[in-house]
Amino acid sequence: MTASDLPAGGHDVSNEGTEAPFDDVITLSTSTGEDGAVTVTVVGEVDTFTAPVLRSSLDTQLEQQPRELVIDLSGVQFLGSAGLAVLVETQKSARARDVELRLVATTRAVTRPLEVTGLIDLFTIVDSTAR
Repeated sequence: MTASDLPAGGHDVSNEGTEAPFDDVITLSTSTGEDGAVTVTVVGEVDTFTAPVLRSSLDTQLEQQPRELVIDLSGVQFLGSAGLAVLVETQKSARARDVELRLVATTRAVTRPLEVTGLIDLFTIVDSTAR
């Protein structure tokens, strides 16, 4: 599934303060702080079906080359292998663009998959979106 395969309406999270629900399973919202850092807040489940939506949103933000990209996963209730792959791909893209990437990972639903797979060391993990 690609972003173009998604149902019409409500999935473009490139605009400030917009939200994009996907079948009530995932909600993404994007905001830009005064310091220019972009935060993508993810609520719900990141799995095979919703990961492409997240990937599209993160790609859109990275194309803007913000100074910093924060992915707030504190509202994520499930993080599957497809979601982990999106995070790894986003980290690679961010490094290639010299964009600092931080993950807000405060729940076991997020930290456990990162720990079990050994991926946790690839990321800067923080407790909140505050610098």
